[in-house]
Amino acid sequence: MSPWVQGGLFALAVGVLYLLGVFAVVTGGVIIARVLARHDDMDDAQARVFGAFRPSLGARVVGHIIEVLVAAFDFVLRLLWLVRLLPAPSDPGSGTPIIMLPGYTENAGALWWFARKLKNRGFRPVLVDFPSTFSSIEKNVRFLRKTIARVLAETGSERVAIVAHSMGGVVARALLLSEPNHSVLTLVALSPPFRGTHMARLGALFGLGESVIDMAPASPFAHRFLPSAPASVPIRCIIGEQENIVSPPWSCVLPGCEVYLMSLPVGHDAPLHLPESYARLEQWLLQDGVMRAGDAAELPRAEST
Repeated sequence: MSPWVQGGLFALAVGVLYLLGVFAVVTGGVIIARVLARHDDMDDAQARVFGAFRPSLGARVVGHIIEVLVAAFDFVLRLLWLVRLLPAPSDPGSGTPIIMLPGYTENAGALWWFARKLKNRGFRPVLVDFPSTFSSIEKNVRFLRKTIARVLAETGSERVAIVAHSMGGVVARALLLSEPNHSVLTLVALSPPFRGTHMARLGALFGLGESVIDMAPASPFAHRFLPSAPASVPIRCIIGEQENIVSPPWSCVLPGCEVYLMSLPVGHDAPLHLPESYARLEQWLLQDGVMRAGDAAELPRAEST
């Protein structure tokens, strides 16, 4: 057998083992998330979004396969970003900056593909890494506040939009609720545990950072922000019903938050990579006044209240 054939078989074996490992992690996450949330009932607002969703077994299998493949691809992107093999999107020089925030244990590579799609549609994505996703939500809120000020200064823009995944959405929403005089035009969160997730309880049990303590249901952080009135700007959410991280998935439903439920029962990472998400996000961004490169003018800064 030639060295080329041996190398090809080895690469194939590694790829298969990698996919099997991702399959085990995602499948285990779905099972654990459902078990932990088995006693959680939906309120009326949550039932309006999730109550009528009854996918077939075939749809669940397809959604699960998609989630496994997407999660495998997403992890590779994160590794490539970590070793600086993925270039940041070039700045078109105009348009509303869209700050893109990763989730817990993620880096900006998780959003790199999404940012590429936005750039190709004429938007102005800005990929951002948190100093540490293990730090408390409030520490990351302070970092986000400084990041917004930096992006505004560097781009000369009056407003920013925020697109965030998972924990990034929790951080962004906390900023909007704690700081009425901000420069954020809109927030779109993908798979955010706004009401907390039972999976964070497991992370807290093993001491996996301050942020998981904050994202656990009934945490002091959750008690501080959950009763809050809707933020002063639109907050929207895209999520899949077959979540392997947000437990229960209807945790994202809050007063004043518009929720889009993916048509297939996918998990935590799939909304980052599917055309259905891109189309919905673009519709919302344009609806909320986010300017693309070459658009006439940006909206003026909102007056403080």
